[in-house]
This record gives sequence, structure tokens and C-alpha cells, in this order.
Amino acid sequence: MLEYKTLLRQLCGIMSIPGCERSAFEDVKALVGDRFDDMYCDPARNIVLVKKSANPDAPRIMLDAHFDEVGMIVTGVSDEGYLRVTSVGGIDRQLLPASDMWVYAPSGKLYGVFACLAPHLATDNKTPEWKDLLLDIGCRTKEEAEKLVPLGTPVGYYNEGDDLPNNRITGRGFDDKACAAGLICAVDAVPAEELAFDVYITLSSGEEVGGGGAGRAAFVIEPELAIITDVNFALTPGVAGEEGGKFGEGPMISLSAVTDRKLTKKIIALADKLEMKHKKVVEPTSTGTNSSCVYCVNAGIPVAVVSIPLANMHSFNESLCLDDAEAFSKLIGEIVKDKEIGGMN
Repeated sequence: MLEYKTLLRQLCGIMSIPGCERSAFEDVKALVGDRFDDMYCDPARNIVLVKKSANPDAPRIMLDAHFDEVGMIVTGVSDEGYLRVTSVGGIDRQLLPASDMWVYAPSGKLYGVFACLAPHLATDNKTPEWKDLLLDIGCRTKEEAEKLVPLGTPVGYYNEGDDLPNNRITGRGFDDKACAAGLICAVDAVPAEELAFDVYITLSSGEEVGGGGAGRAAFVIEPELAIITDVNFALTPGVAGEEGGKFGEGPMISLSAVTDRKLTKKIIALADKLEMKHKKVVEPTSTGTNSSCVYCVNAGIPVAVVSIPLANMHSFNESLCLDDAEAFSKLIGEIVKDKEIGGMN
């Protein structure tokens, strides 16, 4: 049986900056491909894992977690040999001075660090613009850097993470590989004889740059139901109580105009039946997830959104509680076994 924390660390070690998701396919396949009936990468760069029910008449369910992670792309090289970059996905530039990076060059990963002005010399505390952020990979000239790093090279956070007390862990790429690991662990643990669905896990592309990948996957799969999974805001300083999920209090379930009320109620009832802690969060017009690009595919797909609370989102030190992630995975495992949900339509 797969172990959640181990799988999460392995998935977070795979580069998947938007536009580069296809390159992750072979690595994901090597990790978990033999545990599924089928696995493929579609033209929209979604990685799809399929596990069939022993029931030949089982409906299809799509379990989505986007696999792309925020990152950067090389846009040029300065005369001094520093790399110029810009964001691919939402990154707070305040985080970047003196921070560590991986540059995914054709010859292999290169370590880099953003240049940082010593506080003795700083004349203001303004957030640097992208044009002022220079990534140092140790090159002395423009020509030397250009030979190593062509334009368009992806750049990602360096930090591989660590453990905190109270079953907390930190790392990069938890948005949304935390949910991807939970889905894979959940479905892997359920025998085909117990599945109420043919299960399609979509590790979807492009969510951090506006979505779309999950919608393309849904168009082809034509699921009867879809569970969209993503991280949501943990209750940390600056997050309002009604918006955030408290660490250790379980997964978050969205109530929104784009989620199906009947399906959502059944999932809440299932969590109550399991005596599982969870939080209902109201997101009136949008959940900020792939639900918006899935629910209106074809004739319409009932969707629900289940999330894991996450702190420090889009940084190189995202943080979650393993209790929440493991509860999330348990809930998903129960959903795919639930014949009442399977017969909803």
C-alpha cells in the first residue's frame, strides 16, 4: 500500500511548471503506473490514471487534482551573466530576493540564487519588479550563461521541505500535489470489487495559468460525476475564520454556485457518517479551482469540491497537516466505494 507522505515527497520532486506537464508523465508512471489499469497523457498534457470497477456497468467518476505548480521561465540574460525571469502562475515577488531556485536546463538541473542587495545599501523597501530580479547561476558572462540556459527554460523553487511538530510538513509544490497524492493513495487502497465507479484520476494541466486542462479531460472521459480537489486556505494570520480551515480539523468542502448541491450534500453526509472532522466553506460564485471548467462540459457534469487546508500558498515553504491530508484521502476512498453516490444519476 502506498504511504501518503512518501508519495507526496516523490511527486513534489517532479518538475511540472505549466507548459511542462508532459515531461512529468514518465516519472509519475514509474512511481505508480503499475498500480492502475491504464495510464496515459492526453494532448492537453493531462496525466490520467484509470482503475476499473469489477462491475462492468459501473458509472465513471473523475477525480481531479491539478499537477502543474507555480514557477518561472527564463526571458533573457544580462551582460553580467545573470538570468532574467518572469512568473508562470501567481508568485509574490517579495519572496524571491536571496531565495534558492532550480533551473531546469537541457543539460540537467542547475542551482541558482536570486541576487539580493545588502540592507546597508538599500534605499527603499519596495517590492522588486521582475525586470530587477536577477538569478545568479555562477556564470561570469552573458555568453557563458546563454550556452547553459536557453530562452524559455523553466525555473522552480529549490526547497524540498522538512517536518514540523504536530504532524505538520513543509515543502514546494503542495499546491496541488498534496491532493494528487491523496487521490492516488485512496484509489490504490480500494480493491476493484469494492469500487462503485470506474475511476479516472486526472492530474490536470494548466490550472495555475487559468485552467482548461481538466475541462479537456472531462470532455473525453465523459464522467457521470466529478470531484475537483485542490488546496484551500489554512487558518493562519491574515486569513479570516470563515475563509480558512484549521489545521487538524479535516478537509474542506465547498458550497458554491458551480458545485452540485445534491452531490455535495451526499459527501457531507458521508463525512458525518464516518464521524470525520470537516469544514463547510462558502465560495459563492467560484471556488478558484477546476470546477468552473468541468461542470459545464458536454451536457453538464455534477461536481463537488473537496480541499486540504494549506498555509504559505505559492511559496517555497507551503505547509499542511498530515492529519488533514490523510482524512482527505480516507474520504475520497469512501466516496469511490459509495454505491448511493454511484447511483446518484
